[in-house]
Amino acid sequence: MRFLNRAYELQLLRERIESDRADFLVVYGRRRVGKTELLNRLAEDVRSFVFEGTETTETDQLSAFAADLALAAGDDPDEAPPPASWRAALNRLSEFVGDRRTLVVLDEFQFLARQSQGLESLINVWWRKSGRHLPITFVVSGSEVSFFEDEALAGTMYGRRTGQLKLEPFRVPDAALFHPGYSFEDRIRVYAVCGGIPYYLDRFTDDAPVSEHLFDEVLKPTGFLRNEGELLLRQSLPNPAHYIAILKAIAQGHNRNSAIADRTGLEPSAVTKALRVLERLGLVTELKPITAPVNSKKTAYRIADQFMRFHFRFVDPSSGRLGTDRLALAYLENTVMPSFDHFVSETWEEICQDFTHRVETELYKVGYWWGKVPTGEGRRVETREIDVVGVDHDGRATVVGMCKWTNNQVDFDELNLLDRLAPHVERCVESPKRYLFSRSGFTERLRRHAEEDERLVLVTPAEIYQAEP
Repeated sequence: MRFLNRAYELQLLRERIESDRADFLVVYGRRRVGKTELLNRLAEDVRSFVFEGTETTETDQLSAFAADLALAAGDDPDEAPPPASWRAALNRLSEFVGDRRTLVVLDEFQFLARQSQGLESLINVWWRKSGRHLPITFVVSGSEVSFFEDEALAGTMYGRRTGQLKLEPFRVPDAALFHPGYSFEDRIRVYAVCGGIPYYLDRFTDDAPVSEHLFDEVLKPTGFLRNEGELLLRQSLPNPAHYIAILKAIAQGHNRNSAIADRTGLEPSAVTKALRVLERLGLVTELKPITAPVNSKKTAYRIADQFMRFHFRFVDPSSGRLGTDRLALAYLENTVMPSFDHFVSETWEEICQDFTHRVETELYKVGYWWGKVPTGEGRRVETREIDVVGVDHDGRATVVGMCKWTNNQVDFDELNLLDRLAPHVERCVESPKRYLFSRSGFTERLRRHAEEDERLVLVTPAEIYQAEP
């Protein structure tokens, strides 16, 4: 996989290595986000020892540890006797470091901890007695987010670690580094499928159309990412059946707790519990109107991970129609592509929210708003939505916006709708700044109007990528 960007993270970690003090760091993030690539790149430039845990027995892990450590020391790995315990392995590690500045990484640490009860406590003791007196940058890393947040950060290792880094997916501008030859619109289409995960983005090179990559990588039986959604869940959850049913329901538009329960046949309490697990994994996000109080019952759910969103919208429900290349190609042409841009529009809204937060630096948070609005026909009301609402630190809605991902240029009708809905947003200022986002641009008369209206900003995909981060 190509290694692109991550300059900020590399700088942070290199500063730790170049310092005179011993450091105990926790580096973690969801699967496929690039932790191992980052740490291996870091290890290339310094004296280092990187050991990757695997799902095997403690005896096998210790044997592999001894062989890898011997190789790093320039010795014959076949002649390295396995240590009798992790206590002995850590003592051997101290001897390897000696008085030379060294980066030590225990990657996929959760696999080691599962097979060796009390390993975290043992490392704590080793660090207190020996490790912190060495010229070492000691890193435990892995991809099981709940384990690292519960055990490594808030649990046993709390108080020993000297820092932590949660590696996040690439943001929209950085994700485009993988395909600079694509149009701005196609970069957004790829992001709607791959999100900011480099493992996926690396497959969508700009030497072929997006539709061709969808077929080759995701839909055809031999596609590299064909089973990725299911594999990701099975690696993260011991019994994923209920979670799969919930994700499928959300992808099909059943995004309230009661609707998910009706669709899946699960008890509402079981749905609530499963949704919390999926939130911890970064696969689902809870949505509330941005101005609603924390305890508001206006709650909906969205699949947060773009690849999983695509998988459960198009791949999982139709796996029976993807058994051959011919069937997969027909499915792409007849089902996926005709509705693909509608699917992309959901991610376009999220991209617009992120852009607004980047450029309107005084905002505290940006999100959606929905609520009851008079129809103009007597006392009748209807539920309407605003795609982008920015709230300042005083809780006031100071920015509102609408997003369109269509073939048509946006005209005054969208601006008029936004101006009609904005006063119904709780705590909205009298004259909020307005944003209109459009895939296909804007009519000339709306552009002329925007030049005279300092409270109106028009944004196309080109501006999204050209804005300062």
